[in-house]
Amino acid sequence: MRITIDFMKLLTTGSLGNFTGGETEEEIINLIGQPEIYTPERKSYPAFVIYGDLEFRLRKNKIETVVITLNNGTINMPNSIEIKNFNGGNELTIDFIKGLLSENGVSWTLDSVLSDQYQANYVSDKGVHFAFDLEESGVLTKIGIEYKLMANS
Repeated sequence: MRITIDFMKLLTTGSLGNFTGGETEEEIINLIGQPEIYTPERKSYPAFVIYGDLEFRLRKNKIETVVITLNNGTINMPNSIEIKNFNGGNELTIDFIKGLLSENGVSWTLDSVLSDQYQANYVSDKGVHFAFDLEESGVLTKIGIEYKLMANS
């Protein structure tokens, strides 16, 4: 089965294809295949299931956070995942993302705790986190999606 992720929808809504949050490690592996890197959960660290630039962080065997890293404007994804509406990340500047979110009625705020002179971090009202490299290129370097686990999980 091939998973399709609409990159622009991901940025504006946090939608990550078939994933809705709360999936288990087994469900991730069934959908994507064996990860390149797996680190089991420890007391103070989540489990990490990593496929190239796609990282799942799980607590109590449920997806808690998904992180996508952009390296020089590219994303390395497993073959089972197709990304549409992504033409390379070099145009993904703070102004571009701000405009995209505004056009879609999404607001965002600067996370002053995580930001400094080297990196700007923002979080949208949809729960999407954006990290921008200010030192070199000023473009988007990471996207994070936090899934709120249900109280009874």
